[in-house]
Amino acid sequence: MIDDARSQLVDNIRIAIADKRTETEVLAAAAELIDSFSDGYNWTGFYLKRGNALEVGPYIGEETPHKKIDFNQGICGSAASQKKTVVVDDVNLDPRYLACSLSTRSEIVVPLMNGERCLGEIDIDSSRPAFFNRQDQQMLEAIADTIVKRLTEIS
Repeated sequence: MIDDARSQLVDNIRIAIADKRTETEVLAAAAELIDSFSDGYNWTGFYLKRGNALEVGPYIGEETPHKKIDFNQGICGSAASQKKTVVVDDVNLDPRYLACSLSTRSEIVVPLMNGERCLGEIDIDSSRPAFFNRQDQQMLEAIADTIVKRLTEIS
């Protein structure tokens, strides 16, 4: 069960994306609200499935050198290919991590699932180790469901 603040963020995103008409508008609005939820987030954004790879979508944070990530590459590729959330408490100890920023210590990646099909993912980095907890995971999975619902409505 997620707390009231996290539940409110899910609702706020649902409301904010209800009138968005393109994938980019939906994801940009969601990224902005997600990022503003915590000062512990130092990169918040989306990767979208394009062919057999993930391409960076709207995000907030430093420029990423990883514009395209193959499935099974990095933490993002792992989450997409496994079709499940991946939480890494210390990226420096995970051999899958593709370094984007020297300040990143922990990461959560939540796939955007439409049934069995992965459309992309939410990716959030933090400069704090072990920053993401079970409630964060549940909140982001609820946000992912909300986003997928809206994307399927506009496609």
